[in-house]
Amino acid sequence: MFYVCACAFACFQLVSLIENNSVVIIRGATGSGKTTQLPQYILDHYNEKNASCNIVVTQPRKIGATSIARWVATQRRCTLGSLVGYQVGLEKMVTEHTRLIYMTTGVLLQKLVTAKCLTEYSHIFVDEVHERTEEMDFLLLVLRKLLHSNSRYVKIILMSATINCRQFAEYFGTPIQGKMNPAYVFEVEGAPYAIEEFYLDDLHSLFPYRVESPHLDDPHISVEMYNLAISLIQSFDEMEGKDSSGMTSSERGSVLVFLPGLHEISCMQESLAKLVHRRLQVYPLHSTVTLEEQNGVFLFPVPGYRKVILSTNIAESSVTVPDVKYVIDFCLARHLVCDQDTNYQSLRLTWASKTNCNQRRGRAGRVSKGYCYRLVTKEFWRNEIPDYMIPEMLLAPLSTIMLKVKLLDMGDPRSLLSTALSPPNLGNIVRTILQLKEMGALSVKSDGRGQNEDGDLTFLGRVLAHLPVDLYLGKMIVLGHVFGCLDECLIIAASHSLKSFFAIPSMQQLDELDWGKENFIQIKRIREVQRRYRRFDLDCTFLCLRMVIAGAYYPNYFVQGEIDEDLASRELSGFNPRTTVMLRNLPPYSFLYYKQLQSLFRLCGQVKAISFESSRAYVEFYRTSQDSGVLPEVSLALLLAQHSPFMELSVYPIEQIEISAPKPLVCGQHHRGQSFTFNIVTLACFKRDAVEKFTRPSVGFLNKCVVDVGHFWGFQADEASLAKQRHLTAEINTRTLHPVTVSLYPNLLCLAPYSEINEQNLYYRAKILHMRGNSVEVFFLDFGNTAVVACSSLRELPSDLLSHPFQAQEFQVSGMRPSAQSIILGNQWSSRARDRFITLVKGTSVFVSLYSILHNVMRVQLFINTETRNTSMVDIMVEEGHAVKAEESFDSKVTRHLGAQGCPTCVSSSWKDRKKEEKDLIDKLLAHFSKSNQSFSKTKVHLHGPTSSHKINFHSLSHKTHFKTVCIERSSINSLALNENPHYKHQRMLVAGTVSVNSTGTRILLNDTSIMPDIPGLPALVTMLFTPVMELRSRTYYTGALCGLGWNSQTQEGLLPDHDIELTFDVRFDVEDITEVTAVETRCRETDVLLFTKSPPREAVTPVYFEKLEKWNQVCYLHPFLPPCV
Repeated sequence: MFYVCACAFACFQLVSLIENNSVVIIRGATGSGKTTQLPQYILDHYNEKNASCNIVVTQPRKIGATSIARWVATQRRCTLGSLVGYQVGLEKMVTEHTRLIYMTTGVLLQKLVTAKCLTEYSHIFVDEVHERTEEMDFLLLVLRKLLHSNSRYVKIILMSATINCRQFAEYFGTPIQGKMNPAYVFEVEGAPYAIEEFYLDDLHSLFPYRVESPHLDDPHISVEMYNLAISLIQSFDEMEGKDSSGMTSSERGSVLVFLPGLHEISCMQESLAKLVHRRLQVYPLHSTVTLEEQNGVFLFPVPGYRKVILSTNIAESSVTVPDVKYVIDFCLARHLVCDQDTNYQSLRLTWASKTNCNQRRGRAGRVSKGYCYRLVTKEFWRNEIPDYMIPEMLLAPLSTIMLKVKLLDMGDPRSLLSTALSPPNLGNIVRTILQLKEMGALSVKSDGRGQNEDGDLTFLGRVLAHLPVDLYLGKMIVLGHVFGCLDECLIIAASHSLKSFFAIPSMQQLDELDWGKENFIQIKRIREVQRRYRRFDLDCTFLCLRMVIAGAYYPNYFVQGEIDEDLASRELSGFNPRTTVMLRNLPPYSFLYYKQLQSLFRLCGQVKAISFESSRAYVEFYRTSQDSGVLPEVSLALLLAQHSPFMELSVYPIEQIEISAPKPLVCGQHHRGQSFTFNIVTLACFKRDAVEKFTRPSVGFLNKCVVDVGHFWGFQADEASLAKQRHLTAEINTRTLHPVTVSLYPNLLCLAPYSEINEQNLYYRAKILHMRGNSVEVFFLDFGNTAVVACSSLRELPSDLLSHPFQAQEFQVSGMRPSAQSIILGNQWSSRARDRFITLVKGTSVFVSLYSILHNVMRVQLFINTETRNTSMVDIMVEEGHAVKAEESFDSKVTRHLGAQGCPTCVSSSWKDRKKEEKDLIDKLLAHFSKSNQSFSKTKVHLHGPTSSHKINFHSLSHKTHFKTVCIERSSINSLALNENPHYKHQRMLVAGTVSVNSTGTRILLNDTSIMPDIPGLPALVTMLFTPVMELRSRTYYTGALCGLGWNSQTQEGLLPDHDIELTFDVRFDVEDITEVTAVETRCRETDVLLFTKSPPREAVTPVYFEKLEKWNQVCYLHPFLPPCV
């Protein structure tokens, strides 16, 4: 073992040592030139000898490999990609003349596994070898194995500032005369400048307020600890002198703060932003910041300002900022942990190791004396902080590594992985083998031995092992080719193999393309997806993409929880869940705060009305499109609840309100049990309208605007109604009309021009739907159609013309929903169904029979007048396969019941008087508090919500995790999904790309989710289609199936029980259905479409639950042999 200081003599000795030994381990302080200088020494040495060499240097992260390669190329005054180059992922800057190449660990590993030898390179430098990632440990295993077999003359150099030299030296030892001779270690002592260390104990005199000591079992950052770090940053000015404005940027040293993740970086950044008179330039540094902000970290700050970098562990080794003088380390990190109960993974907050913390310490002291502040006590550091990080191979899934083991073909996985630096336990190996068999990457071994510990590589497994993407994405590509939608799968795979497109800029100036800047999207990553997509050179056709996604991510299946319609309707008090959100915990006299509530939702959209009922408020938004689905404004409002800890109101003191209130109100109950609605446009207070009674059972209507199948606007077509229309049109167009004087906004009532071809422009009553630059889309209130007109053509609507009721009415056909054939060809209704419906109703008189009035929409039975009789629209659409009959919703049935009872023609005079008195009292209170200078109290009331009783909850199809709470990532639109049709009782499936658990193991967290089409029986069909083994449950018909990897014949237990799915059918499947499911060899687009879209649809059945849940071998017949119906 050699210990040599950094000098010219050490350089000569180190090169000689490398040339005379197969493996050399170098431990050198940060900044000693291990990564940038040593490979150049080797390069120069070979140049002097006029000999060739091919040197590769690995880096754990892309940013490290690319930035170091640029730096070295600049030092050698050569073009990047000539003598010096890099390769990261699919991005390569190398030529045939490149002799020094920097690449990521994964790229080198893939090259070596494919080549099965090291001879492509003369020297292999493995940098930052202390980072015990799964890839790093397996790379070391492969290097060691190949070095001793077929690549004896290749030189391997392991480098780190904090390496455990003895462990690595023994691992790469060479047997000499029956003894293991450890590899040589070369230690470069010293750093450019001294670094002084401080702990919490040393900061008590500087910051007298008490800070809670850290706990081993509860790693977190408290508010006090954030404040301490901020105070520390502020104190650096005092340390460097009172007058720091004239100091150079090197003297006014930069600060590097190590935080465990993006959330903590955001908290720290927000706190720093609140500092008064701060002279700080704050840069976040993590995987989602833009390239420009990453580059900004290396720039000198504005004179008189201090640069503060808030970084994850990306700055431990991959990024070196030369002017860092201060390091503040919370000694925390996030590591993968496997939950023992569910076997799902989670990224948990843990204490970083001493190795990692010493790496962080080494970031300071490059240009001047450095200071490292560890925000833990000395005792905690000595006794509780672990010396080394737990190798990832002991924690992370081994699937990718296992396929590489099979590709190497150097023995069974158990034997080969037992030679790793830190061998994984047998249980992890067995579980990984079983998961790969479940995926289809491994098959049962041909010799029949060690079924759970090994398997033969399948064609799918061989393809997955070579694709440079996650295994699930690789399977999606293969299934895309099989099912005929390869193009779409390649784009998804290329996208998901990268980080998010969305940038999180912290500065105002971003030098990106305008579109990317305006939409916070990283153009670089969009281009990278394009490059990756082009690299996958496979042919394609088209099929159902969602089925491929489901097949790729089996068994990450979840189903939509059932909603109690009655309870949900009561929760929303009958309001439309597609336009309304609910707030709870409102204070007494909540109607006084309607303006505050309106401002809370100003970023979501235009609020139509706020209704108060007891301690709740219902916020209703204007519908700015003809689409009948959930409003984007509702989704944005629900998003507020996810990203804000709570909403709050500033309230008046109760005593102040009661003093101002008339006596009858004081005697009441603060009106907490009353119902009031504030229309935001008129600011009028009124009670909810009663349901109107439709007296005529069948009325003729003329349709003018079809929104979707079964959804249209129309107006009454009798002679009297048409005469009123003509009279109103004439009255409008004989007047002198004036341009609109107010600023235009959605839902503004006005007059707008319209004309058919070759007809004169006439003005009609309208409201604005959308603003489109110099034009607007308007909705004609008397006819139900829309048009785009110039802003300048709009005219003011005289107030007296508002007295005429609007003639257009909105209709939806009751008793039908889209068929499976329609859904699979479109989002809800297929284009063929839409065209057919338009053909049947457009421009003709139709007859409607009212079923109910729901949210101001007439739910009707629609009849077409044919030559012989009136034919039901539902019957036509069902007969032609576009629709199926369906029950009406609970709310629709309730309003029909109320309509059948009839609205009372007279109400007691005492009830009318009481309601009028209440309205007058509220008007007086509103007037009093709006005119007076009454101030709010300091009390703030925290509101609960916004929320919706129709929000979808999902649960796992696996019985083992069925009762755990399921949460979808906040950035996913599926986390805000509402059940628009809770009266549809069949199951609906959601597929997750990634499944993990929270730190306590109580919640399942889903990422990259996709909701499957709303087709009855589809969850069961998809699960049976992609399961490796299926055991059917039956009585007089098939009632369900157990899906999974099968069972152990000796123990009778499931091979992979936490992945077993017990299906209970909610539709009837026959022998023909099961035969088609199991006919894998004849799988094609046509058969799958017929399987999913059977006509007539499968009969709904009441689920019958099997008494022995998830128990295998309960019948004599198994897939692919079909049991007879008993």
